[in-house]
Amino acid sequence: MLIGKLMRNIHHMIVAGLCICASSASLAEVPLYDFRQPVRDGVVLAGMECKRDSQSLEIGIFYAGNPPTRRMDLWKTSDLVSYDAKTYMVSRIRHVERSCIIGNDRYRVRLEGLPGAMNAMWMCGAAITARASVWKNERLILEQDLSRCGVDDSVRLVRFSAGTDVPTLVKETQ
Repeated sequence: MLIGKLMRNIHHMIVAGLCICASSASLAEVPLYDFRQPVRDGVVLAGMECKRDSQSLEIGIFYAGNPPTRRMDLWKTSDLVSYDAKTYMVSRIRHVERSCIIGNDRYRVRLEGLPGAMNAMWMCGAAITARASVWKNERLILEQDLSRCGVDDSVRLVRFSAGTDVPTLVKETQ
């Protein structure tokens, strides 16, 4: 009886382990966008760059009119949000994370898809940008929506410099 119970518990642990592995394997990494490609109209990129030489970290949103001019980690924001094809409602929001070490500080950056609305057919619904969260030495120091549809003074770039927790925010230019 004890052996049977032990075998059932082992079986349940194996099945649970397989389920966890299968679900994490299906969560593929969001593909990187090559900064050397031209940014087409309608494509919005979220990106970050760890600048060890200048001891800074830059996070931003880029459009065809203001493409990145140097190598950085970039993702299409449309890869961060999925819509149901029948209802046009948001079905999934994804995120990407990267780490960066500047001096003695370790930064962790999360860029999460930020739909303009929960339904792609609503006002700003298809305008997908990103929300940036930044941890410095495991302490959250920033949560910021980047470039919101219909908001005149949206933040487009965030820059952190070594030695400070307060970033420089660059607003949209109208």
